[in-house]
Amino acid sequence: MIISSVIIENFRCYHGRNTLNLNANGKITLIYGDSGYGKSSFLQFFRWMFYGDPDFGANNDKPLFNTTAFSKIKPGEKIRVFGQIDFIHLGVKYSLIKSVEYEYAINPLNARISQTDYSLQHLVDDNWRKYNGDVSNKINTILPKGLSKYFLLDGERARDIVLNSKELKLAIHQLFGLDAYANALSHLGNINKKSSVLGYYQGEMAKNTHQFQTYNNMTLPELQEATQDLYDKIEHNKGFRHQVIEEIQALQARRDEIFKILGQANNKDSIQKLIRMNDEAIKNQEVKIANYKRQIGDLFYNNYPYLFLSRMTSKSSAILRQKNDLFAQSYKNVFENLNKELLKEILHKHTCVCGREIDAESESRINNIIAVMPPDSYAYQFGQFVSISKRKIALAETEVRRYEEIQSKINDCQLEIMNLEASSQDSIAELKRLEDAKDLFVELEQIDSEIKAKEKTRAGIEGDIAKQKQILDISNSQIKKMLENSDVTAKYTQRIQFFQRIAYVLDQERKSQEAKVKTLLNDCVREVFKQLTTQTELDVDRIKFVNDDFSLRTTYLTGGQLAVDEYSYVIGIIKALQEMQMENNENPIIIDAPFAFTGTAQSEHIFKTLPAVSKQTVLLTLDLNKIKNLLSETDLYDFYVIRNESQDMATIERGTADDFKF
Repeated sequence: MIISSVIIENFRCYHGRNTLNLNANGKITLIYGDSGYGKSSFLQFFRWMFYGDPDFGANNDKPLFNTTAFSKIKPGEKIRVFGQIDFIHLGVKYSLIKSVEYEYAINPLNARISQTDYSLQHLVDDNWRKYNGDVSNKINTILPKGLSKYFLLDGERARDIVLNSKELKLAIHQLFGLDAYANALSHLGNINKKSSVLGYYQGEMAKNTHQFQTYNNMTLPELQEATQDLYDKIEHNKGFRHQVIEEIQALQARRDEIFKILGQANNKDSIQKLIRMNDEAIKNQEVKIANYKRQIGDLFYNNYPYLFLSRMTSKSSAILRQKNDLFAQSYKNVFENLNKELLKEILHKHTCVCGREIDAESESRINNIIAVMPPDSYAYQFGQFVSISKRKIALAETEVRRYEEIQSKINDCQLEIMNLEASSQDSIAELKRLEDAKDLFVELEQIDSEIKAKEKTRAGIEGDIAKQKQILDISNSQIKKMLENSDVTAKYTQRIQFFQRIAYVLDQERKSQEAKVKTLLNDCVREVFKQLTTQTELDVDRIKFVNDDFSLRTTYLTGGQLAVDEYSYVIGIIKALQEMQMENNENPIIIDAPFAFTGTAQSEHIFKTLPAVSKQTVLLTLDLNKIKNLLSETDLYDFYVIRNESQDMATIERGTADDFKF
């Protein structure tokens, strides 16, 4: 799936119709918006369109429609929430349309839905035709819901999806074509599954045997029916057991994380010390910046009259022409008509004509000038002033060239402040975790209690499964004996054995392909990780990123390294699909708050790596400081800005990096 355009109308905070054309040639679509402006709502819009599940959160009570637009309608009128996503999949153009109409109500929360529409069109021979199948199923085959939280990723909630792999394996199987094996094996089934091929032949064989044969007062068909029920119970218990095992693993992972946090508690003082050192260093840099700005002020304050004079006489100062033309025009009359009254006014206002506050030294100098200067203008002494000021003019022209050097130092200081602030943010997040350690002991006890209870449940389930399997084996053995004397046994046994051999071969092929995909996916994730990580001490080639159930490793459960793992996995999936030459090897990656937990270096690596693999990437962020140095490389991204006049008046429009003020 490659998205070409998006229309979002009156959805949540988005007011009116907003249209975006998304880049599909590898460039990132960078959407900037301040906090609360609608970045998360934009991501939720895609989940609503694709799966009908925007994931607003349990405590969110806002309606789906834009409340500002709703407040403008009158009794009898309606408001429409509308979305349209145009995309290309396997060379076919699609248009996904969804709309919900609400009727007027005094209380917006009581607004009644009057009409809904959810449709998919595809382009055939230059004509749009409606897709007549199940739209939700079609979308799920293109971008499986199990992977939606990876491709539609909330950077601030990454930890949740690392620990939730229930749907992930099925989604990976679907993307890499492994589900075909599972479907075929399910279709073949076994002799205990009546709805399967093998179960069908087993049933036919039972129907054609002598009905007078009984076991425990049951005829053969009755015994087979009871065996089928027993098999279904075993499969149900296996599913329940798998769910309990996943819950135990999640609890164990959280317990391991708590142990890790508690083990780091002794680092609290050192982290606090680092934050204090960073704060002190930031203050020092700010003092340097203030001093540098004062030096710039001194340059112009002390040299400007001579530069102005030089421009009037020889027009030879390139620096003056480039940097001070506007200033010169603004203050030309001031310097041409310098007199005692003006100087007295400067002293009274305590502010120089250049806008700089007058210090004690300058005040003394001005008072000395007032004491000796004539009452009228200096204009009549202009020629004499030029002749005695040539040396000062030359010196001023030299001095003013220091402007660029000082400005460069200011930029260096600002960059250092940005790096220190990023380091402090990481440290503050780590410190918060350590400060919460006292609550972790209580959580740890609760987790241990829950694990023991679930282990007990698991043991009970496994006991039931063992007993049921024992009865199932006896029943199957008895069915086999009852069938041995049948004159149709040979006929159906041959067919059953044939399909059992097919099932065996398919199962072996499935295991082989699954192992191949797992290895390739792990290799691709590793290669992407090498490009993103800032941890130089790691032996990356020895790390296993993808677990047996296709879930991501849980070594890091918070912070920047978790984000790096997440993005490595998402990009790694795209890379693996491309290397296996799968048809469905293009999917958009849309990430909200991509730099929430990453430092500057990690953020830059992510920003440069994403377009190298993914044809389409959309990043929703307010944190452009971390990629500030890359914003001049306009070939990397297209820029959109979310503007929001009030809480529910958001609009999206094209912009430039100049719309963001660092």
